[in-house]
Amino acid sequence: MTPQRVVVVGGGIAGLTAAYRLLNPPDGAQVPRVVLVDSAERLGGKILTTPFEGRPVDEGADAFLLRVPWATELCDELGISAERISPDVGGASVAHPGKHGPQLTALPDGLIGGVPTRLGPLLRSGLLDSAGKLRAAADYVLPRRLTARRLDREASDRQGAAEAAVYVLPRWLAARRGDPEGIDAPSKGASGDVRVLPGPPSVGDIVRVRLGAAVASQVVGPLLGSISAGDIDRLDAATSAPILGQALERSSSLMRGLRRMQPAPAAGAPAPIFGSFDVGMGRLVQALTERLDGCILRLGTPVEAIRRPGTRFAVHTGSEVLDADAVIIAAPAHAAAGMLPGAPTAAARLALIGYASVAVVTLSVRPDAIEAPAEAGFLVTRDTGWLTTACSYGSAKWPNWAASAGANADDAGDGDGGTPNMILRVSVGRDDDDRHTRLDDAELRDTVLTELSSLPPLRGLSDPGAIAAWRVSRWPQSLPQYRPGHGHLVDRIEEALAREMPGVFVTGAAYRGLGIPACIRQGNEAAAAVMQHLGSDRAGSSP
Repeated sequence: MTPQRVVVVGGGIAGLTAAYRLLNPPDGAQVPRVVLVDSAERLGGKILTTPFEGRPVDEGADAFLLRVPWATELCDELGISAERISPDVGGASVAHPGKHGPQLTALPDGLIGGVPTRLGPLLRSGLLDSAGKLRAAADYVLPRRLTARRLDREASDRQGAAEAAVYVLPRWLAARRGDPEGIDAPSKGASGDVRVLPGPPSVGDIVRVRLGAAVASQVVGPLLGSISAGDIDRLDAATSAPILGQALERSSSLMRGLRRMQPAPAAGAPAPIFGSFDVGMGRLVQALTERLDGCILRLGTPVEAIRRPGTRFAVHTGSEVLDADAVIIAAPAHAAAGMLPGAPTAAARLALIGYASVAVVTLSVRPDAIEAPAEAGFLVTRDTGWLTTACSYGSAKWPNWAASAGANADDAGDGDGGTPNMILRVSVGRDDDDRHTRLDDAELRDTVLTELSSLPPLRGLSDPGAIAAWRVSRWPQSLPQYRPGHGHLVDRIEEALAREMPGVFVTGAAYRGLGIPACIRQGNEAAAAVMQHLGSDRAGSSP
């Protein structure tokens, strides 16, 4: 039998993993022909490692979580686990308004998933005032029934105009695709827009109800919000932080419930939380690409439409039409929506997933310009009003960033062949703050330096000659936002695709988990779904 053909649209980590799995199926399964298409001229998506001051420095994701199995298992399969490294330092602070200007205060110990598990560290933390500490302590005594009642109130409050706008289906799209049916009985706004009103709790709802507003804004918000560049008050708890609901099933106290979920501490030194590679995260992309034997690559090839004129699919690019027995779309949800004219309901629901634009400003800093960091970096509270959301002390965090500089002291050193310059990676941009998109690169650099140099340990950043080199990496519309009810919306997307265009599957960060391990897991699942589809009676073989 002639092998069937699968087209994978999108060469980020989810699409690469899906293609790899299709080409390496379980024993006995027929290997399909795989075509991998990406509009970019390279593979890797938001994983990109490039030289900076003589060092391999990541422009996007710089690490992956080790406490879940999917990335580590893939590294084992690819034979690159021995190349893995972990940060030299841990811990982080929070930049927040102080009595005499912005200041840094260490995050309290005992956090799980960014949420406190013990009262003692909160009581000792300088991030909370007396009222905030007292309110956090109330988690131990507030009855369970108040949690449900107050969460209902929080969800009701979010049905105002500001939050409803998050779920707007633009009138132009509604007119183009028709009023989508079955999206949780959408209501019509005065403008005619289709809205999906919130109901399930946000991360902020749960934290605020149990631990108070101060813990939500000063501890959990900066940490969890930085992962997705989102606002925890508009971040779906069930998909973004399922551990919260699981904890409340174990105890009326959120902190007690989280402690009960902690595994027993292992003997010896604590296991590292994050991993990367000596040559940067691009090593994972390289290793996957090297294992795509037989895969046909089409780079610099945007997909315009996916149609099903008969029993098979026609994937239209600007230069050719690719026939396929199944299609995996591993592109952003807004891009996927535009590819599916024959699946109007699925496309309309895909268009409801919002995205945040972010940027990373990388700085090479003279070592005597700032205090030597003793932690991995810091996060920034929203009430600072800064564009900066986080700062990583890259060369203190990653040993390869510091060590490799010695090989090229003229480029990376302090000018005297001595201590290498420090590398800082500064993140900017949030879901509701796109000011950075209206600045050119030099303006963005200057704004970031002004913000950072207001912190006492970093005041020297404003000195002439403190910055030896810099670059700006922009990631427009790159981080999907999981609004309350996101998991239900994804279910409806998959149901609509199965009805309107069976054999097309969506995967990637927009759906069931952010981060490299979650995208790897979803790539695995998409490949398994395709193999099941190809084995069904609905799929014919390619001529």
